[in-house]
Amino acid sequence: MTPLAAADKPAEIFGWPSSPARLFGIAAAFFVVLETILLMAGVLKSRLPVMQGGQIKQVQITALWLFVAAPFALFALIYAVMELKVERVFQQSPTRIHFVCTLFAVLETVRVYLGWAATTASPTPAVLSMQDFSGVGAFLILALGAFIWNLVASKAKPLVSR
Repeated sequence: MTPLAAADKPAEIFGWPSSPARLFGIAAAFFVVLETILLMAGVLKSRLPVMQGGQIKQVQITALWLFVAAPFALFALIYAVMELKVERVFQQSPTRIHFVCTLFAVLETVRVYLGWAATTASPTPAVLSMQDFSGVGAFLILALGAFIWNLVASKAKPLVSR
């Protein structure tokens, strides 16, 4: 095994898809399928607080799972259009960095929300501000930068594979 082949071995074992549309699509599908399974099992029948019009309202937790899947579905759609219509091929490193930054942004959003939701049981719940979402903003900027890097680094599909 050559040193270059040995370097690619961990990625092969981990199973990263080479297509960013497929990678982001798998993540979106994972969250939607997991939501469906948990809903059918009766785990997601509880309600969570959400601020609407200055009032705290209770919504089903399933709506929040769909919001978690949404960024991945959006990027999967954008990448699918770029791969199929514009016929671009994307590099693995920017794709992986973009995926991880998007995942961290979503997880940070969930962390901030759950921290706020825990305070809604008190008579004076915490107030969310833009400062609470600074980590989310940082990860979104990194994800956007990786997305732009991926678009710039992409190449036209070779004529042989068209």
